Order: sequence, then structure tokens, then C-alpha cells
Amino acid sequence: MKVAVLGATSKTGRYLIGRLCADGHDVIALGRERGRLDALDRRAERRVADLDRPDTLKAALAGAECVVSLAHARHTEALLAALPDTCRRVVSTGSTRKFSTLADPAADAVRDGEARFLASKRRGVMLHPTMIYGAPDDRNVNRLLRLIRRWPRIVPVVLPLPDGGRQHLQPIFVDDMVEALVGALTRPSALGEPVVVAGPEPISYREMVRACGQALGRRVYVVAVPGNLLVVAARLAAGLGLALPFDASELRRASEDKRHDVTAMRERLGVEPRPFADGLRLKLERGWG
Repeated sequence: MKVAVLGATSKTGRYLIGRLCADGHDVIALGRERGRLDALDRRAERRVADLDRPDTLKAALAGAECVVSLAHARHTEALLAALPDTCRRVVSTGSTRKFSTLADPAADAVRDGEARFLASKRRGVMLHPTMIYGAPDDRNVNRLLRLIRRWPRIVPVVLPLPDGGRQHLQPIFVDDMVEALVGALTRPSALGEPVVVAGPEPISYREMVRACGQALGRRVYVVAVPGNLLVVAARLAAGLGLALPFDASELRRASEDKRHDVTAMRERLGVEPRPFADGLRLKLERGWG
């Protein structure tokens, strides 16, 4: 297939490009910066496109039979408007943030993007991934690993978490996210309603932090602190120009329990996600953490 990938230079996009090229597809890598595009798999064609400039996007997508968008869901309308007549399947990316009950403009944008995608009646599917980890520059896990590494060896690692990190999440390893995108692109069963892409089972924030410590040979002690207090502290620190592992908005979201059913991912996309500890181990073995 002739596949165009929007957001090709993103943390996930660059691995998807390599995978699609290896699978024998005719790949078009789209991004805003030529320099970053040049760092991608040499088998892919490179085209510069900007979602904020519809004319460049429409021209860059010309001739594509399938389109995969890793751009934020707020760009859904621009993406749909730019799809060429040759496109017979489109895979868009949202976020499980859509399930948040907090006042969150980013969550609203994902919900709006999903509504626009479904209303378009386009042949394809929207994927809603949880936190993607595993790439060399993944944000959340790398910050934890960096913090634990820098902690003095002579004292125990002690981390405050909202309510002791009792809430849950289901991180998805980057390789499994790539597999989900390939499944969404190639499997007939993938078409239709949006699909959540997440780890195999929920783990608590406390368990995630301790797993990072264990992977580095450090024991981590978690201290329970009221979530609102940590949010205030994070805002004060940001105002003073101090860098903390998590900002106020992330701490607010950590107060929500994020459990997801991955049956559709398994059955429609053909993906069996790996547990967090296995993905973390592979990340470190690759020297990516």
C-alpha cells in the first residue's frame, strides 16, 4: 500500500515508519521540519507538510491510499479535509484522556476530534492510546528514571505521590503501539468504532514508580501526600522556575483511576500488549532510558 504517515518524526512515528518500510509498503513520511524528516528510514519518501497550512497538507497527501495520523486529535477536521480521493483507509490518533472527568481543554479537543471523525463516515478507525512509554525520549518514565538515578545512594529514594499512588493507569509500550497502528491499517476487523490501546492490566502509580526503582537496583519508598497539596506545590515551583518531575496538570490527572478494557485491541487489532515491567526492561536493555 502507499501509506502516508502524518507526525512521522514523533516519538512513535519514527518507529512506525521503519516498521511499514520493513513490511514492504510504499511509505510517505510527513512532518514540518525537513531536518527531522531526513533522520528517518531512508526507504521512506519525505514530504514537508504543516497542519496549520492546509494547502501544504493536501499536496503532501496526494496519491496516498492509506493515511495514518499521529497528530493531536484537535487537527482532525484539517486532516479529514485534506484526504485525497485515493485514500481508502484512515487511521487517526486520539487519547484515553477523552475519559477524564476533570475540566480539561485537551480532553475536550479529543472528544471533539472523535466526534468529527465518526461523523465523517470515513473508512477507518481512531485509536485512543494511554501513556506511551519506551522510546529513548519518552517523557514520563524517563523523568522517573532520571530522578531515581540522581538520588544520592547513601539515602533511600523517597517520592511523594497523590494519595500514595493508589490510582491506576495502563501504560502501553511503544512497540505495542506500533503494532496497534499496523493492525489498524491492515486488518479488516479494525474498522469501525474507536479502539483503546493500553497495557494488559492496570498498575498503580505506586507500582510503576517501584518498578522503575527495581529496574535500576534501587528501592523506592512512596509517601502519601494529599493531591491538592502537591498540585499547589507544583504551581509554586513552576512560578519560581523550579523543575519538578511532574507538573500541576499531570498531578491532577494522577488523581483519576485509569482502567481500560483492551478486548477490542486484542480482537480487532491483533495486539497482545506486554506488562509494564517487561517493556521497562526492554527499554533499558536498548539503552533508551
